[in-house]
Amino acid sequence: MTLIFNGEQLAKQKALKLKTKVAVYHAKGIYPKVAAIFFKEDAASALYTSLKKQTAENLGIAYQAKAFSFADPVEEIQEYIDSLNSDSSVTGIIIQKPWTKKWLEAVPNGDFSKWWSGLVSHIATKQSHGVNKDVDGLAPATLTAIKNGTWMQDGMVLPATARAVLSILKDYRANIDPDFSYLTENVLIIGQSDLLGKPLYWHIKNLMQHGATVPQAFGEACQVSVAKAQENDKKCEVKLVGKQGLEDIIEQRKSLSDFRVIISATGQKNLLRGELIAPHSILIDVGEPQGDIDLQSCLNKADFITPVPNGVGPMTVISLMANALDLLKPVL
Repeated sequence: MTLIFNGEQLAKQKALKLKTKVAVYHAKGIYPKVAAIFFKEDAASALYTSLKKQTAENLGIAYQAKAFSFADPVEEIQEYIDSLNSDSSVTGIIIQKPWTKKWLEAVPNGDFSKWWSGLVSHIATKQSHGVNKDVDGLAPATLTAIKNGTWMQDGMVLPATARAVLSILKDYRANIDPDFSYLTENVLIIGQSDLLGKPLYWHIKNLMQHGATVPQAFGEACQVSVAKAQENDKKCEVKLVGKQGLEDIIEQRKSLSDFRVIISATGQKNLLRGELIAPHSILIDVGEPQGDIDLQSCLNKADFITPVPNGVGPMTVISLMANALDLLKPVL
């Protein structure tokens, strides 16, 4: 029997806890405020911004949003980010990443990577401004710290989608299988984005190699988990591939049965089919705008599947709010 995850239900449970935390901050005279930037040509970005704003305000977190156009000079957007960096009332900054395809439609022959890097590199971090406002783990300095395994010590946060995936795995361990740990399983991550694939891969790899302990928010005593795996001589790995890497595996007529935990974020419909996965797989679908998992063919073979919609999406929104509060910890 396959368990279908309910993202909205768990997000509501977490929202109740976060609302209590926000009240504690308010009582101390500390008011979290997130400033969001989105691009009006990308309807999805506008929708996500609206959902995040609604969730934030329900929790008591101020959420101001400003729309720009792809046609606006990058210097104008950078100046606005700089103004947010110097505004002491703003405690977190997020830039809603648009679809590359949408951007290229508006800026033919443009360099999306250069444009995007030119924006996120302006978000304040401890290294650049003495304070971390990178609420969605977008800045190059944050990604470097995640890769090096120093982000916790530096008071940074993981990208919200990566945190959402870890929270779902934590919930599976807490409520379904107390013997499960993603650190003692082979993990496959499909999709090499800076928002999910790379930071999640670096984080899990560092934990597997060094047995570090994750924050309580992510749930596990990793030192114990890794030690247990070592005692059993169980060698686990985390692997990161793109769509081409996955196609190469499939073309070689190899299955994905070596991996119990598969996290996929490509947006390619029915990319993961039942014949490719191992029995008792844990499948985390982060495909967008459509899911990667062929749900029907994986039912009764996988142990656990997150659907699209109502899977990782609601958990990403609430994880962003949790990040906003985590950025405030140093000021207490």
